[in-house]
Amino acid sequence: MSDTTLKDNNGAQRYELIAEGKMVGFAQYMPAGDAITITHTEIAPEHGGKGYGSALAKLALDRIREERKRVIPACGFIADYIGKHQEYADLVAAS
Repeated sequence: MSDTTLKDNNGAQRYELIAEGKMVGFAQYMPAGDAITITHTEIAPEHGGKGYGSALAKLALDRIREERKRVIPACGFIADYIGKHQEYADLVAAS
């Protein structure tokens, strides 16, 4: 998915996945100190099954790492993604 980019829409508190100039999905978040709680991830139905969900999760988690923050994966999709991609396990905030 080299044609995708991640936009941090602070006003809406969500990371937006942009592909071919259009938003194809988003991950809603709530910042809290040095952690970011991802509460919901959604890909537009017409873009489902194309790997955009995984691209969104990867780019969002990479952004959180770059910002030296921790993640609280309240969204089942993000929690599952981290479970399958252990390179992100160190980002999970201690409960």
